[in-house]
Amino acid sequence: MRVHLSVIYVALLAGSASAQTLNTDDFVFANRAAQVIGGADACGYKLDDEKLTAFMAKIADLDATSRMQFTNAQGMQARVINSMIEKEKKAQCALQAKMAQEYGISR
Repeated sequence: MRVHLSVIYVALLAGSASAQTLNTDDFVFANRAAQVIGGADACGYKLDDEKLTAFMAKIADLDATSRMQFTNAQGMQARVINSMIEKEKKAQCALQAKMAQEYGISR
């Protein structure tokens, strides 16, 4: 039992140390960008390929944890949107289309 509790304690300490080095601004930006890019096809708004390529340089400059969050969130976004009820989907898609414009990546 003590060994088990020690393992949990060490894991919690390691998690705390990792959380302290997390750049939350980058993490949130990566998550939002992933929602916009990952949801484009499911929502029906178009992204400009050249602008998207240039925008991805911003993602490449993020810390490793934020880049990983981008990849994970992007892959899930279409499934999330397709699981929403119609009003949720319309609202989320409108938000994401607006964000795509603000990021300068929409057509």
